[in-house]
Amino acid sequence: MLFPVPHRQYVFSLPIMLKVYFKYDRSLLSKLCLCAWCSLLLFFRKSINLESGVPGAALIIHTFGNYPDKFHPHVHLIVTDGLFRNTGTFYVMRKVDLKPLEDIFKVSIFKMLKKEGKINDDLINKLSQWKHSGFSVHNGVRIEKDNNKAREALSQYIARNAFSQERVTFLNSSKIIYRSKLQKEKDKGKNNFKVFNTQEFIAALTQHIPNKSFQTVRYYGWYSNKSRGIEA
Repeated sequence: MLFPVPHRQYVFSLPIMLKVYFKYDRSLLSKLCLCAWCSLLLFFRKSINLESGVPGAALIIHTFGNYPDKFHPHVHLIVTDGLFRNTGTFYVMRKVDLKPLEDIFKVSIFKMLKKEGKINDDLINKLSQWKHSGFSVHNGVRIEKDNNKAREALSQYIARNAFSQERVTFLNSSKIIYRSKLQKEKDKGKNNFKVFNTQEFIAALTQHIPNKSFQTVRYYGWYSNKSRGIEA
């Protein structure tokens, strides 16, 4: 369904202090998706100076990281690297600083959580004064318009499960080793595995089961059901 134009992967992440609200109120995950999309749409339109343009985005919500025992809500998007006019004309995104997008996303999350009664102005002011707020936006992966193999590989990566059977080793009937890749320079010298008992491992996995009818994959803008003429 992806159009033959350049795409990028965007990843929107939250500070640790706010993740607990999404763990115990899963309805907030849908609002997290909307915050990421609306922030991205505003940022693209301002960067390209095309107020009526829309990108195409396929969004997937993750609640896991390298290990399944941590609840780590964040959003992955495959996004057209530019905007479409309603005529189908495509405008390529220039290379831009992502700090304004991070700030837009941060404000959007603050407004949403305050409206939902989860946080107050005191906490917002506290987080706003931190040098490193814990909010982050990354878009380092770019796929050229004719690289179908890379597009498929990225789609498979962001649509992966919360855990991989290939990383599981059973020590005995009550102990399980789960291995993870060390992807960053700062991780050198650290263990790349965790040991769980059976109950801990089951609890770690089941916390990532989405609520009934929750849509883990969403399409926005040029890739929305409306734009593609598909009944929702």
